[in-house]
Amino acid sequence: MKWLDVVVAPKHKASDLPHSALSEGEAPSTRFDIWGCRGSRNILPAMSKIGNCTSCYSLSHGDVLFALDAGRGLTALSTRLFGRGRLAQIRHVVVLVSHSHLDHWEGIKDAEWFWRRDNGISLSICGPKEALQAIEQGLRHPSFVPLQILSLGTLADLEFRTLHEGQRLTLFGWQVEPFALHHYSGSGAQRQMLDALGYRVTVPSGPTVTYLCDHEPTQATRAAEERALLGSHLALYDAHFPHIKEQTFGHGSIEHAGIMAREHPDKLILAGHINPRYSDAEVRRFLTQHGRGTPNLRIAIENQSYAWDGNRFHR
Repeated sequence: MKWLDVVVAPKHKASDLPHSALSEGEAPSTRFDIWGCRGSRNILPAMSKIGNCTSCYSLSHGDVLFALDAGRGLTALSTRLFGRGRLAQIRHVVVLVSHSHLDHWEGIKDAEWFWRRDNGISLSICGPKEALQAIEQGLRHPSFVPLQILSLGTLADLEFRTLHEGQRLTLFGWQVEPFALHHYSGSGAQRQMLDALGYRVTVPSGPTVTYLCDHEPTQATRAAEERALLGSHLALYDAHFPHIKEQTFGHGSIEHAGIMAREHPDKLILAGHINPRYSDAEVRRFLTQHGRGTPNLRIAIENQSYAWDGNRFHR
């Protein structure tokens, strides 16, 4: 059986499990959390009040959590599932990996659920084929131990699922719609396009979150961005560079995020994948410069949480 199709410890398929661990009469809350907003590299020891860990965000409702990318921020997220806070009720985790670059999956092997015995978590790791292959190749002999081995005696289930542009999936009652992103490595004759996916994730009877990272916006991608934002309540944009004129290597800018916020005042636009070459003061200055008149544009800041009140996300 191919690695991309395997299900480890298949007592039941992860996506077929019931998804209600709440007490009777208890209303589940919906939250968007920021665990890692830094682009390309981690800043260790931590020196930034904006963010020090590579990309990871989550949308949770009841006992289901969807993680958007699996950078170093995933380690912090996974640890919180075993504390006494609101995430202690999570039993089903779906990790949506955007593409194959290491900074978007480097947190997987250190996630607490691979190291805590009989923790009861069912885990699905989903993404484009290229990304899943990169994870497989990076986490096997001679570099490391395969995730299938780490899952024995720890997870309830481990599932890998290849996603494609244009799919519409239902997992635990949530709707997931992958769409293509414009991302690549190198430049000029050395440019190599990546199989990169963004995601629209919709909570049952709740909000829609759009994830556009990593992505370099162009005139040619504008229509796809508009489709991805349609009906969305919160969007996370790649804002690696300050200005549109600097956009390259498959990354966007704070300026472009500001334009989208201005044109979509009904949506909360978060600027993520923050360039590690800029200080906190510089990032805030760029936000002020490109965010005038757009109160719905904000920098994604680690450890911040946005709650859904039935109409909008707020802190």
